[in-house]
Amino acid sequence: MQRVLQRLGAVGMSFVEFAACLLMIALLASVTLGVVFRTIGQPLAWTDEMAQYLLVWTGFAGWIIAGRRGSHIRIMVFIERLPRGARLALEAMIQIAMIVFALALLWYSPAIISRNLDIEWVSLPLSAAILYFPVPVAAFALALEAASDLVTLTKGRLPRGAETGGQAL
Repeated sequence: MQRVLQRLGAVGMSFVEFAACLLMIALLASVTLGVVFRTIGQPLAWTDEMAQYLLVWTGFAGWIIAGRRGSHIRIMVFIERLPRGARLALEAMIQIAMIVFALALLWYSPAIISRNLDIEWVSLPLSAAILYFPVPVAAFALALEAASDLVTLTKGRLPRGAETGGQAL
């Protein structure tokens, strides 16, 4: 069962990484089009707004990827000085807080999406709800990753990114 879950996680992460690449290419294309057409005196009204939305989506994809890799910025000055038991307990509390935050995002995101369904972009006839579509996906991924890290902590091991000498700031 654990191997199946690991494989599903790997497949899901491959999809997110591929989507992040596509989002970055689309963001680059949108900004480039905006610059080129503004330079020739024919600005495209939609490129700025499109770039803003793509940046938000890219941020959510990056959040999922960084969570999976354990590469979010962590300030470890105090936590590294704690005794192992206290550190494991604090790490567990952090993961529980992340799960609560993710569940709150999951709970409220459908309402936010539905409230924006009838609002259009300023420059294109698209729903503003599109901006919020990645929120429940990212929240679900965050909850799964935090739960996985919590299981690791219950086994007496530190999750990725929580090790001493990890991603220093």
